[in-house]
Amino acid sequence: MKSLASSTGAERGEVLNIFKNSLPADIHGLDIRRITELFGEFGYVCKTQGKLRGISGNLHEFDFVCTKLDTGEKIILDSFLKADKSEESQEIEMVKIRLKTYDCSPDICIVIAPSLTPSMRDMASLYRISLIEAAEEKGPYDQLESLLRLREGDSKRKNPMHGLA
Repeated sequence: MKSLASSTGAERGEVLNIFKNSLPADIHGLDIRRITELFGEFGYVCKTQGKLRGISGNLHEFDFVCTKLDTGEKIILDSFLKADKSEESQEIEMVKIRLKTYDCSPDICIVIAPSLTPSMRDMASLYRISLIEAAEEKGPYDQLESLLRLREGDSKRKNPMHGLA
């Protein structure tokens, strides 16, 4: 086996590219590229495994922290897709996300879960968290896009000067 020191520049480049491109393709079951492109279409920049400092001073990590370029609006997106699927463990995860979002005060929090129980729906409603169910046959991306379209429509209606020259 040849050492890295004795290899050619092209070979070293190939080895370095392996490490450079070894980032995860997904975060908790969500395709990073699809999420960042989808939010990008709506004017957001997404930070994967982003961190926000809460009013408590604690630093909280989320799967995606997406910031709208023109308004600064923050959307937090977390996934329970790879978490334990028991109802109890998902409820615990929902409480954890609520505590983090309460401390960080994003404009909207979206959670993608593999299935939604009535208690999960009730918790999300109480905590003001938008839930997306990622059924096996259909991924969450279409639902997420619909939610972003609705959000975009709401912001246009709130701004009466939007679209006027």
